[in-house]
This record gives sequence, structure tokens and C-alpha cells, in this order.
Amino acid sequence: MRKVKTASIGLVLLLCGMYGCNTASAGWPLWQYFSDRFVQADGRVIDITFDQKSTSEGQAYGLFFALVANQRQQFDTILKWTSDNLADGQLGDKLPGWLWGRRNDGSWGIKDRNPASDADLWIAYSLLEAARIWNNPAYAETAHKLLRNIQRDETVATAGTGALLLPGHYGFKLANGRFRIVTSYMPGFLFRYLAAADPQGPWQAIWDNYVRMAPKIFSAGIAPDIFVVDADGTVMPDTEAPPSASYDAIRVYLWAGMSGARGRELIRLLPGYARLIRETGVPPEKVNPQNGIAVKSSYSPIGFAAAVLPYLAALDDKAALAKQLERLADVDNESPNYYDQSLILFGKGWMDGQYRFDDDGRLHTRWMQQPAQ
Repeated sequence: MRKVKTASIGLVLLLCGMYGCNTASAGWPLWQYFSDRFVQADGRVIDITFDQKSTSEGQAYGLFFALVANQRQQFDTILKWTSDNLADGQLGDKLPGWLWGRRNDGSWGIKDRNPASDADLWIAYSLLEAARIWNNPAYAETAHKLLRNIQRDETVATAGTGALLLPGHYGFKLANGRFRIVTSYMPGFLFRYLAAADPQGPWQAIWDNYVRMAPKIFSAGIAPDIFVVDADGTVMPDTEAPPSASYDAIRVYLWAGMSGARGRELIRLLPGYARLIRETGVPPEKVNPQNGIAVKSSYSPIGFAAAVLPYLAALDDKAALAKQLERLADVDNESPNYYDQSLILFGKGWMDGQYRFDDDGRLHTRWMQQPAQ
């Protein structure tokens, strides 16, 4: 865990013993630490590292982790803040804007109303699974409204490529029928789930097209942050910025590793990053996705160590896996940033058995498997 204060976790457990806590939360101190540090009482998830901002991604991850921890009241609080502040109180009928924070005039509020499709899909997924797990159909109603709006505003159907997921409503349709696509917005388990939950939607087609393009996207065995596809279906490196594989791309390995046997199709295409981890002992912060060469740096984010755990486990790379677990256990006491800690919750939480996805993308949690007390 990045810079996690061991004393803080011990204090959480002590206070739970004295005053009582949600048992699932007490059984997952990583989430309790995240919640105490990054989630306000009103449900706002704060990126304290960067201008105290909040994002739809952070809200979406907060919803998912609250569901994994069986914290329904907190789930509802996070959901309400998301709707009230990112969607004008009309989440479902409106997609949430991706960025909230301090504006130029000093006031606080929405700064960019362009939605982010990965956050929108994670919110819809968490609502659908909350409806199933907690038996609340109202969650599902909101989720299906979101999916209709995602389909309308954040997907395209092209003659040469087929259905694509755009990263947002604006800014990703380029000249001459080209589109910029973010690789980490495509968790396989999520798209399998949505294909079953919303069979009239484009989710299966989007995933099938992504898998079909994957050998060209990952041509050097490395996941790029962004790739471009043209109207004829030709895949090319990012044309708007130098090719990069870094903070976005790290989630590609995470999602593939957590996708079980049905994630092997992508794992087989991504041997390059594991090779770099073995060579250097750490997941490199930045890689050139065209030649598979790491950009020289002495820094490797601790969140990356957690994000690659499921990936290395899927590769059965025991030595590299042990090395990253050792790094997570042996860190100093400086507090982590939001993104590192989110990756830790995903990767280490998965390794610790806090949750799993089945072959159809349904969520299974540790607390769901515990006998009634």
C-alpha cells in the first residue's frame, strides 16, 4: 500500500472494536483508510493531491468500493453527491460532468461538463450490481437511463470499424473520420456484464471490435494510453500527442488480470510489460508503446505495483508477483495520493479476496460468502 500509515490502520481497527463499525469495512482496512482520507461525510471523493478536485471517476470508484465493503449508506451518500454536483440532481437523465473543483472566480462547482465514459460505465455497473445484491430496483432504473445516454453521447457506429466507445462526448472525434480511444476504458468483465444486462445496447459489439483490433493496438506487447482508429478500421498510434503508455494504460493490465480465463486473450498480447517488470524489478512509470522500451526514470508509482498484481498472477509469474507484494508491504509512512490508493484498492483488494468477477462479470464479495452471524 502506498505510504500507508500502519498506525492509522491499527487505530481504525481499535476504534471499530470500541465503538462498532460496519463489519465488512472493519474487515477491509484499506478501504477504511481510503474512506477516512478521501471521502467526505457528504459523499464527495476528493483528490487531495491535485487542487482538492473531484472527478466522476473518483465518485464511480467510491461507489464500487462501498458496494464491495457492503456500506449501503455510504454508497447512497456518494451517489447523491454525484447526482447533485455532477449531474444537476438528475443522474440518469443526465451524464455526470467529469470535473468538479475550484473555479477561476474562487467558487466551487462543476468545471467541465464533458462526461467521461469509463466513469459513466462504472457507475452504471455498480448501480446494477447494487440493485441485484441489495435488492433495490431503483438503482437499476437509474443505471439503465445512464446506459441509454452513454450509448447516445459516448459511442459511435462506423462503417469500417463498427461500434466504438469514445472517452467522452466532446473532443475525441478527429478529422477524416478518425477517433481517439482510451484503452483503459475497456474492462472485459464490465462489457460482458453489460452485454447480458442490456442486450439491446452496443456493449458486446464494442468489446468484440476492441478485441479484434487488440493485436495492432498492443503490437509491441505494451498497452498504450490512447490509440487512434480511422473510418476504415486502421489502428495507429496517437496522432494528437507523443505515443505514451503510463497512468491510463496501467489499468489495462489490471482489468485483464481480473477478468479470469476470459481475460487471457488480452494477457497473451501483453507480455512486454511483464518483461520490463522482471528486468527492472518494478513496473515502469512510462513506456514507449511502439517499441516496448521503458523511459528511464528512478520513479515507479506504488499504485502500479498493486495494479499489476492480478496481471502477474494470471501470468503465474511468482517471482515478480512476490516482489511487488514485498514493495507494498515495505513502504514509508507518507500518505498516498488518490490514484495510487485507488489502484491499491483494486489490485490488492482483488489479491486479498475482497472481491472477484465471475465469467459473466457479476460481482462476488467476501462478505457475501460469509455465514450469517
